[in-house]
Amino acid sequence: MEGVTDGVTGNRRFPGPLRVRRLGPLVLRAYPPEHPTADLEVAITIVGLAAILAGVLLPLDTLAGLLPPCRFHQLTGRPCLTCGTTRLLLALAHGHLLEAIAWNPLVAVAVLVFLGLVPVAAVQWIFRLPRWRVGFASARARWIAAALVVLLLALDWFYVTWRGT
Repeated sequence: MEGVTDGVTGNRRFPGPLRVRRLGPLVLRAYPPEHPTADLEVAITIVGLAAILAGVLLPLDTLAGLLPPCRFHQLTGRPCLTCGTTRLLLALAHGHLLEAIAWNPLVAVAVLVFLGLVPVAAVQWIFRLPRWRVGFASARARWIAAALVVLLLALDWFYVTWRGT
């Protein structure tokens, strides 16, 4: 399926979603593989595979020692939102899932979700399957999601501060 020209500006237009499903406050849309957002699956696949290979092949313990100290922690004496991420990634690379989650739960969940998306994105890209995108059904749903993200960030930061990482 090719994009068509809009006839006025000469810009390519792409067809709308192939399917739309509403799940409460969320809307799932399936776009054709030719849609401009299809590059997302390519990026997730390449970055994800590179991260997995780096975790397996590189001497991460040695490389982690070369990283500079956290500037936020140096200036404030408090851990930053991503404090513990290096140790989290080292724990994941060594297969210590619970230790990784203990360092910084929110970042650990984000990394694990990303790594879980890698095979899904690869299959969608290779087999040219429709690309599912999640959106919000209303402005109210967006505000609630934003409030939940801020709450999760605050809880994670309180945990990291309490843990003293």
